[in-house]
Amino acid sequence: MKTSTVRAALALVIVGVFMLITGVMAVFPLFSGSNVEMDAYASFFAKTASVYTGIVGVIIGYYFGRTSETGPNPRETKE
Repeated sequence: MKTSTVRAALALVIVGVFMLITGVMAVFPLFSGSNVEMDAYASFFAKTASVYTGIVGVIIGYYFGRTSETGPNPRETKE
């Protein structure tokens, strides 16, 4: 299996889980049996979403921010 195929599948899984968590958190107050205060929940949602968005960003940046060039490092200067 090619590395690009694995990366693409992994990216889809990460984004899918991210969207699933966000969707569940967004509709939780609608289907919850208890009364949920929307101002407090909105604050909780914003704080929680910012934390796991950062974690997902770090994961994606680490695994997918690499170049696939096999040649010399473009940052090196020739002498």
